[in-house]
Amino acid sequence: MTGRPPSFRCNGRNWMAADDLCPLSETNAIIRNAQSKRNRSFMTERVPNDPADEAGALAAASQPLCELCGSAGELRYPDLQDRHFDAPGTWTELQCPRCQLIWLNPKPTAADLPALYADYYTHGEPDERSVFVQAILCGVPAATQDYADMVSDPWVRRLGRAFSLFGPLREMGMRGTMGLSRDAGISLLDFGCGDGAFLRHMRSLGWTVSGVEQDPRAAEVARQLIGQASIHTSIDDARAKAPDGYDVITLSHVIEHLLDPIGTLQECASALRPGGKLVITTPNTESRGHRYFQRNWLHLDPPRHITLYNPGTLTDLARRAGFKVERVETPASSSHFVYQASSQLELRGALPGIRVENLSTMTLLESGLFWMWEYTLTRFGTKCGEELLLTAVRPV
Repeated sequence: MTGRPPSFRCNGRNWMAADDLCPLSETNAIIRNAQSKRNRSFMTERVPNDPADEAGALAAASQPLCELCGSAGELRYPDLQDRHFDAPGTWTELQCPRCQLIWLNPKPTAADLPALYADYYTHGEPDERSVFVQAILCGVPAATQDYADMVSDPWVRRLGRAFSLFGPLREMGMRGTMGLSRDAGISLLDFGCGDGAFLRHMRSLGWTVSGVEQDPRAAEVARQLIGQASIHTSIDDARAKAPDGYDVITLSHVIEHLLDPIGTLQECASALRPGGKLVITTPNTESRGHRYFQRNWLHLDPPRHITLYNPGTLTDLARRAGFKVERVETPASSSHFVYQASSQLELRGALPGIRVENLSTMTLLESGLFWMWEYTLTRFGTKCGEELLLTAVRPV
């Protein structure tokens, strides 16, 4: 972003979240025991006397260097704890002074990752959708993305046409399909499919869907929803079911959880047909929500969110994995929820289960205005939405 528009205040809050609210500390910029930036192995070095090694805490592995550019990380957020699902340990986030990548240091080890998801929200069945929600998630794509013949309910179609005239709701509906229109293909693999809610949605719009999920409890929920044969435990299993490759592979809020994101994207490339699409959504560290809430931003989510990206670093990641990036957008469709959840984190210090409850009228009003404001900024080219949405292709 270039320049800084005037601050917009509501109820005393400065929504521009000026950069100097929480500057990067001029600290131990160089962290000892540096590793090679090209080390993608899970067998990373153990941090001695780290808080995460205390009794009852998780093991952790040192990652002092940026995995994309090799620069030594600078301290961004110290003394972070899990404020959603009570994983043990105290965590620190570093930021690269060169490319602005943010990551946990130390990181959880591969052996301890399952403990971070013992009570995760994907272990329950997805909620049933009201007509209003269906009108956004199905009716808007029917009106804007050539899915009209897949939506039979006339009320959903009518409401969808009306909602599509209002930019923020149109964006929300198109974000529900991860921007995929009918001409993108027919076979879709969702890596990290969780409870299968996205697969159910895309199947209702005519896609032939499969998923990969390594969390056994979430995978079982997805199998009940989608079918036993459609949910796999690895990319290799999914690839064996589609030897010619999938038309599209999606990763919806998955890449930030991975210890080896480049390796995973390379595996995804091997399961795509030549010319097939890769679509990634992940939190955007250049969002207005992050600039305002800083360490109380919902999407920090330590220790599950291991690496957090901005438009440039996510583009670099995809290119390093062999993809040709077509575009990177920053939807603001979740801005109201991020504002509500982050406000509760700021006020209460925790948000168990990421359940947003008992909001004040003022917070509801502020979150709606924040959504409209962030959406408007993105329309003028500022990459400040709460999410990144990257679309790339496997070269032919």
